[in-house]
Amino acid sequence: MIKNIVLDMGNVCCKWDVSYIASQLASSLEEKDYIIKHLFQTKQWAQLDQGVLSLQDAKKQLIEQIPDEKRDLIVYAFEHWFDYFDQFDEMEEFIKRYKGKGYQFYLLSNCSMQFYQYYQSKSIFQHFKELYTSAKYQKIKPNLDIYQDFLSRYHLKANECLFVDLKENIDAAIKVGMKGFVYHQNIQELEKYIENIL
Repeated sequence: MIKNIVLDMGNVCCKWDVSYIASQLASSLEEKDYIIKHLFQTKQWAQLDQGVLSLQDAKKQLIEQIPDEKRDLIVYAFEHWFDYFDQFDEMEEFIKRYKGKGYQFYLLSNCSMQFYQYYQSKSIFQHFKELYTSAKYQKIKPNLDIYQDFLSRYHLKANECLFVDLKENIDAAIKVGMKGFVYHQNIQELEKYIENIL
């Protein structure tokens, strides 16, 4: 029986669209493309999610690799991208509804330590019992150890958890015994699935 609903953050709780985010940070198409390439597509960005690089060192490395005239742009983007990482209000309403039915909600997401700079500014995160981030525990989806550590850390039974995320991450969650639902940003589809497995 499902008691816990475990959600990813990007494109489940919040809109992860680097093209949109970069466009909000840039004043031209050229700047937008530059931000995507020199921030979101860098090895440092991936290392931040893995928790193997500090925010301070990442920023230092990023600006060392680019010309002086672009540094202010990348520093600003690094420090403000999450201002445009908009939450999905319909998902927040879903969480509130299902908490009212007795479910517990958990976050399990690949993200950097920057999460702790912005999560309190987005009301959706106040409804979660626990917030598990890849950088904090230096484990990353879809590696199996992140799911195992998540379950162990919060004393959860895999068969009592439904994980809602993208397909490759769902496949791994199923391997450790969790139920999985591939989310297509359709709340009605998710609700129908939950009602059918009860």
